[in-house]
Amino acid sequence: MSDPYYDPNENPRGPDEPPRRRPELNPVPDLRPQDPEDPENEAAASWSPGPASAGLDGNLQPGMIPRPPNSVPGASTDRLRIGLWGAPLSGKTTYLSAVPIAAMQQSRHGQAGWAVSGMNPESTEFLISGVTRLESDRVFPEASVGQQQLAWSFQGEEAPSRVLRRRREAGFVLEVQDVAGEAFSNDVEHILRPRVLDQLARSQGLVYLFDPLLGSRPATRSLDFFYSMLTELNTRVRDAGKLHRNRLPHHVSVCVTKFDHPEVFRPAVEAGWVTQDSEGARLPRVPAEQAARYFQWMCDEFQGSSARLVRDGLGAFFRPERISYYVSSAIGFRLNPQHVFDYRNYHNVEIVDGVSRICTSPVPINVLEPLTDLERRIRSAARRRRPW
Repeated sequence: MSDPYYDPNENPRGPDEPPRRRPELNPVPDLRPQDPEDPENEAAASWSPGPASAGLDGNLQPGMIPRPPNSVPGASTDRLRIGLWGAPLSGKTTYLSAVPIAAMQQSRHGQAGWAVSGMNPESTEFLISGVTRLESDRVFPEASVGQQQLAWSFQGEEAPSRVLRRRREAGFVLEVQDVAGEAFSNDVEHILRPRVLDQLARSQGLVYLFDPLLGSRPATRSLDFFYSMLTELNTRVRDAGKLHRNRLPHHVSVCVTKFDHPEVFRPAVEAGWVTQDSEGARLPRVPAEQAARYFQWMCDEFQGSSARLVRDGLGAFFRPERISYYVSSAIGFRLNPQHVFDYRNYHNVEIVDGVSRICTSPVPINVLEPLTDLERRIRSAARRRRPW
């Protein structure tokens, strides 16, 4: 027992065994190259010196974490969740497909254009496919049959305003879903309904597409794809304690669509809602300050009682100051060979071999603005430390 490092769990050594050495607590491995011809050194042949040390303490330079595959250098990391809402055939997929076209065309009007790009392969493919079909093939995208989550980065400049004296570089990531309109119906057993409802509840803003031409069709009445989803959305947000001043907290962009269609455009002209640019392509439009009253007229005079309930539901469930209105068209009007609007021939769709085709290059109207305005309003509310 004279060995000071005696371990009772080991077999006692014999009298002729050399004394045991105390083991080193932190042994330093021998990394020196050894003779590969030495048969006792099996790892010598595969040994290679590591990278040279960059510090005096023998440590390597610290490595940087890898950049996420969907990151955008120089763009804001603010993510904006937007729910897209509308009845079947209201043009949700076409609307989303027209967004990158509208973004690039901003420079035609003396405004800084927005660069829109996908944050993942699926979102990029949606952008490319949509632009190709609308601009190159001159056909409409296929209607959605399921649910597709999209994430796009927006990089551009914000125009001067009363608050901002100069243009401000802006960037955000838009998360939006393209989903079949049937998921918004009063069929509570629809397979997509729970996911769509969850997306709307988590969204900070909503884009609601109101198609004036669908009200006369029982299968696509706007109210049937509006109220049931709206009341369930209110229940979920209320139970989560997320109401804002006793209303849903979302900012809402209401787009009155199909402005280019003769059944919508002609009555609007005759009722005195439409003005026309005096230069450039001389495009007709409803002034922005008249868009809310145009929607009121559309519900009162053009569609009837079910449309009025859609209007009333928006005012009852959302804060009125958080709702903005836009008169929109995803493809715009047909232009003559000089790229000027001609009231004698403005409808931009024709039927060829039973297929609806776009006549001239799309010039979307109020497609980008509902999204960029939502981002601005949501960001402004966040600065005031209000929910959403």
